[in-house]
Formats: sequence, structure tokens, C-alpha cells
Amino acid sequence: MLIVLTVVAWVGRGNVGFLKSLAEPEVGVATLLMSAAILTVALRPSVATRFQELDVKMLAIDAGLFFGLATYSARSGNLWVICAAALQLISTTAHLARVTTPGMWRLGYQVMEEASSYPTLVLLAWGLWSRHLGARKAALSNSFSEGTAQMRRPPVR
Repeated sequence: MLIVLTVVAWVGRGNVGFLKSLAEPEVGVATLLMSAAILTVALRPSVATRFQELDVKMLAIDAGLFFGLATYSARSGNLWVICAAALQLISTTAHLARVTTPGMWRLGYQVMEEASSYPTLVLLAWGLWSRHLGARKAALSNSFSEGTAQMRRPPVR
């Protein structure tokens, strides 16, 4: 699902340069999520030791993703980006909970750390859909204003 949403975000960006595309919240958030997913797969500990103690590598990935999402939410002000950053904050604080509560249940740590992933994908899909509707509405508005401007012009003879 993340791969599809990332492709849709990058393809739907229009004819814009690479760095300007990253300024768009949909493209930037999709790129952040894809980067975090790749790093998680590459740096994840083995299944036997996962979630038994604080994983500093996963903490760094989650904190980096949170700060990236928080930056996009501050710049764009879009509700879906703000919600994605809030969900990522839960995942990031799971590591703090693990440090402060050494006897924390392994499954509780896992659920807190991974709980935001699917809702964040739904929020990204919502953001992409909103961008699509906004572009469609702008195109209809432009065609309407061009049509009324042509109606006001006197006929050319």
C-alpha cells in the first residue's frame, strides 16, 4: 500500500522539479514514510530479540520520522499531516515508555510502536485524494472563469 501511495504522490505532482516536489506535503510525507520503512527493514533486529529491550535504531527512525512529519505539518497546516505527526508521536513515545518501565510487556511495546503505521497510510491516501479534488475543483473554476470572460468580450469583426 505504501509503494502504491508513494508512486501516486510522485506521479501526481505535475511537472515540478525534484526539490520543489518535496515541498508538497503529499510527496514529502510519502517519501518520509518510504524512507522510514526501508530503514526499518534494513536495521530491524532479529525476531527473537525484537521488542525485548529499547531498540535505539528504531528510536532514531521513529524520532526522525516524527520530526519530519512535524515539520510538514507546521508548514502545510493540513489536518491529515497534523494527525499523521500526532500518531507518529505515539510511536516515538513508546520507546520512552520502554525505558521508563523496564518490566513493560513486550507486546505492549510492539503495539505502541507499530500502531500508527496503517492509520498513517490512510491519512496519506486522504491527503492524496484531497489534492486530487482540489486540482479538479481548480480546473473547473478556471474553465468557468475563462468561459465567462469570453462571453463578456464584444464580438470581433
